[in-house]
Amino acid sequence: MGSEIEAFMDPDSDIPTPEQAYSLLGSLWELLRVLLAAVLLTGIFLVFFRASLVRGSSMEPTLRNGDCIFVRTAGYDSPARGDIVAIKAKNQEDRHLIKRVIALGGDTVQIDFETGMVFVNGQLLEEPYISEPTRLAGDMTFPVTVPSGCCFVLGDNRNHSQDSRSAALGFVPLEDIEGKAVFRFAPLSALGRVR
Repeated sequence: MGSEIEAFMDPDSDIPTPEQAYSLLGSLWELLRVLLAAVLLTGIFLVFFRASLVRGSSMEPTLRNGDCIFVRTAGYDSPARGDIVAIKAKNQEDRHLIKRVIALGGDTVQIDFETGMVFVNGQLLEEPYISEPTRLAGDMTFPVTVPSGCCFVLGDNRNHSQDSRSAALGFVPLEDIEGKAVFRFAPLSALGRVR
């Protein structure tokens, strides 16, 4: 009987001691907690943000074709002048446009296509983000007053953008704004906030 007890307590035995079993359960519990936290944080993130791929050159130099950005969707219901927003594309449920908000409901927009300057409510916009002065006119006649519940948007690459200057997009109803572009996560060389 004494030899059986010694064999059971042999440290080289494959049977874990109570301390080893407790340590293993603790490690599994830690792993489970980390996995649950990761799933929870991912779920919360997906509720408030959406990943989006930039297509085209209309927002250059701010955003380039192929950039991957996060768009804040939840809790964003009041666009401000200067915000870069994702807009539902007409007749294309799975696509959206990325443009910059220039004016809101009640604002008057004037574009002088000879000088390339944009005015909102008589004030010249300071636009360090554009690639070149605004020379391309659409089919909209200026000055225009933005209707209530809408906004006026332009691409930063003004002469290569279809935006509110064209009746194809026109004034954007606020309910068509899906969110605000907040962060570029690819390419890594351009990682950072979107402004």
